[in-house]
Amino acid sequence: MRPTVALLSAALALSAGSFALAGRGPTGSEPRGTTPSADYTVQDLGTLQGDTSSVAWAINAHGDVVGWSTGPGGLRAFVFKDDGGMDALPGLPDRPRTVARDINDSGDVVGSANAGGVDIGHAVLWSGGSVRDLGTLGAGAYSEAWGINNLGQVVGYSSVSGGSFGTHAFLYSPAAGMVDLTPTSDAGYAADINDAGQVTGYKTAPGGYHAFRWQDGSAEDLGVLPGFAHTFGWAINAAGQVAGSSASASGNSERLFRFVDGSGLQNLGGVGEHNVALGINALGHVVGVKGNSAKRAVLYTDAAGLQDLNTLIDPSLGWVLLAANDINDAGVIVGYGFNSFTGKTHAVRLRPAESVPECSFHCLRSTAIQFRVRAQRRGRAVTARVTVRDENGAGLPATLVVARWTRPDGGERDDLAWTRANGIAELATTGTSGRYSLTIVNLVRRDYTFNPDRSVLFKSIEVRR
Repeated sequence: MRPTVALLSAALALSAGSFALAGRGPTGSEPRGTTPSADYTVQDLGTLQGDTSSVAWAINAHGDVVGWSTGPGGLRAFVFKDDGGMDALPGLPDRPRTVARDINDSGDVVGSANAGGVDIGHAVLWSGGSVRDLGTLGAGAYSEAWGINNLGQVVGYSSVSGGSFGTHAFLYSPAAGMVDLTPTSDAGYAADINDAGQVTGYKTAPGGYHAFRWQDGSAEDLGVLPGFAHTFGWAINAAGQVAGSSASASGNSERLFRFVDGSGLQNLGGVGEHNVALGINALGHVVGVKGNSAKRAVLYTDAAGLQDLNTLIDPSLGWVLLAANDINDAGVIVGYGFNSFTGKTHAVRLRPAESVPECSFHCLRSTAIQFRVRAQRRGRAVTARVTVRDENGAGLPATLVVARWTRPDGGERDDLAWTRANGIAELATTGTSGRYSLTIVNLVRRDYTFNPDRSVLFKSIEVRR
């Protein structure tokens, strides 16, 4: 059961928090037993200071995440790491607005920087604490970098003249600079590159756009799904498998696809006009988005087929996952979602539930639940004092405690309260004699992660006449 809309309205002032699923066994006086099991935990990565929303776009083998945060100053690229949280990536002197699109295992990041307004910007590389303008192809006015591998090779697209036409895919390396991968195409775009130097993207072809896989100077046309006119390659894994989408000529129908050597294009499903695969890992697991106005994050595996990721998380945490943009070989997924507790759309990171590590930095732990009972003219007033501390045992103020009361008649009521300066929040209910129980559903604080495995999540008391 989710907290009601009216109850949650008090939480809308919360600017950013870190949510993780309480999916494993709690410590405490009794088993929790009320939270649905789930396949993934959800962590809110927050925003850069002063911003209102964020998107996670890519993840590396270490779980480091890049994307962008949005606020009064426009888009700002970020990198998120477990040991330091979210940090802004610098822009160029004349192009302060930034977007990050990919990160390799060495921590090098690529994306673009622009001046705002009509300026689309230039492809940039962040490495060693500095940002480098990668320039454009020929006399092109703009460029954007979308992928980087562990050899430092970068791919993306660039205009090739001062006008707005003639956009070509490029491959950049420190030794060769920016090289045109689609010199004979009217238009070409490169979206990803693996460590073997294989590149995927899409370019003009007879009848529309076709996804390609480029290697060693040759671009292989991946074709289209039967009955469709276009394909777009968005991601490539270590084995050269490509994930993307295939669309009809009218644009009224689109399906996710995976390209596998020996099998060709595989239709992964989807319904309607918007279904895009944006990430693929070494196991061939694919993530993406379905829908448009009611978009949802999706995951495809050979074992389970195409699944809405919202069915694989705990619904009591209030998340609506809107898009899944990348997945690493450990199965960790990044994207963004809307949370009803905060009323915000934030970057998220999803971990398979069985692989969630113990929180060791900026942890939220409910360390005690204490009850107090007072007699009233009609019935009893039951107050629960919930203590919230960090990993060092310090009380944490300004933390939102989300909890659920179970009353003697079996009825449930969701409740929330903020901790005071001493790290204690008070929640209250009233009723007759009998057993009252309190379950901690979530703890929320900016830049902190709820650590349920080190928390007291459930306690009950017998109230007598």
